[in-house]
Amino acid sequence: MEEETNRAHDHESKMMKNQCYMLAHAYVPWQRYEKAFSPCEALSKGTLFPELWGVYRIPK
Repeated sequence: MEEETNRAHDHESKMMKNQCYMLAHAYVPWQRYEKAFSPCEALSKGTLFPELWGVYRIPK
C-alpha cells in the first residue's frame, strides 16, 4: 500500500513540474505625482512625494 502511495506521489510531482501555475496577479493602479519635496525634506520624511506623506504612521 505504501509503495503505491509513493508511486502516485512521484507521478503527481512529475506532472506538476511540467505545468506552469499562476500563483498571483497583482493590480497596481497608475499613480500621478504632481509635487515634490526638496531633497533635504524628502530625506527627512522618507518620500519625495507629498501625496504619499502621511499615509502611513511613522514610528518614533
